[in-house]
Amino acid sequence: MTGYSGVRYDDQQHKAAPRSHFSFVGRARRAARALTTVASALALAAGVLALVPAPAHADGAVPSQEYFSYYHFDTARAKGYTGKGVTIALIDGPVDTSNPALKGANITDKSRCTIQDSPEGIRHGTDMAIILVSPISGVAPDATLYTYQSSTAGTISNGSCDSKKGELNTTAALINQAVEDGAQFISISQSVSEVSFELKWAITNAMTKGVIIVASAGNEALQDDITALGRYSGVVGVSAINSDGTFASYSNSANGMVTAAFGGPYNTYDVNTGEPVTVHGTSISAPLVAGMLALARQKWPDATANQILQLLVHTGLNPNHDWNKYTGYGAIDGGALVNTDPSQYPDENPIIQKPGGSEPTAQDVQDYIDGVAGSLQIASFPDTYVYRGTNEAAIHLRGAQTVHLGTSPRYHRK
Repeated sequence: MTGYSGVRYDDQQHKAAPRSHFSFVGRARRAARALTTVASALALAAGVLALVPAPAHADGAVPSQEYFSYYHFDTARAKGYTGKGVTIALIDGPVDTSNPALKGANITDKSRCTIQDSPEGIRHGTDMAIILVSPISGVAPDATLYTYQSSTAGTISNGSCDSKKGELNTTAALINQAVEDGAQFISISQSVSEVSFELKWAITNAMTKGVIIVASAGNEALQDDITALGRYSGVVGVSAINSDGTFASYSNSANGMVTAAFGGPYNTYDVNTGEPVTVHGTSISAPLVAGMLALARQKWPDATANQILQLLVHTGLNPNHDWNKYTGYGAIDGGALVNTDPSQYPDENPIIQKPGGSEPTAQDVQDYIDGVAGSLQIASFPDTYVYRGTNEAAIHLRGAQTVHLGTSPRYHRK
């Protein structure tokens, strides 16, 4: 059976610094609203300068996680669903690979520059990696994880990224890099305040290459937060549910929502003392979804990215898989993802046009594929893009992009 109490794997078939979506009590009123915590008196002072994160617990023990039993990941592993052969990208704070929960995980830092992050930022990035690929409690323990360091409001400095004025660690640049590096899924648990052609076309680039972006909704109980990456077409916006399946009061809701997942409790540690602390947030929900999609990709290697997305929206736990702005098409059903053949669905992106309108549009994506998009915005495109339209102005506006005027396959279709 399936249900909100946990899904079974033996079922039948303008730039501003982004915010983490795994906020910690005491940093600001907004952060306090964003986080529900079971442990009081764990307030953290803003601006802590220590750079070395504490161990998983003061005694070095690895905490157990409720989501592991909630989603029956022990059964998933017993059946061989481990994410083997799948590559996931994590755009977040630096990951402390010495954390005991990550011992044996296949993690490579693919960042092109290094930031100087706060202890909270390091903890956040490390916790996201644990959820994705920890051999102990990860959703997809055998997946390959590429990590990319991203700045947030709590970052101490951009470090070596400052030499490029932050160009190497914008969300858009990191998405493009992850696509180029061969990631199949990108997990992002941060707000994205960039408003730029670069971000729009980076997402378009990911869609055309079959890379699925999964992004957390945010934790401020807002509707249609303009800093949520899920507002874009093709991005899997993820809200949070409680362990009883109800919508989490702290979770944002939006027209861009696609699915929902367990948002806590999650067991982590206080960066100052190393003592246990339990937290909630949509930051937890996003990597859970990315990890379960990786299990579906392992099970269905011949499915297209569009069919994997079709699978997600057709197996959501809402009645009749109807859509709403709180849980999208319904909380994710990991068992159904690996037990439902996606070949029955069309090779069409089901979330390219979100309720209320979104971009990039289907026409934007087709123009990108044909090489005729953005003749006047070409400098905002990935370096690998080749403009094949007829606007000669592109020659003068390009950056590292290539221009081959008049060679688009569109001109030769019947």
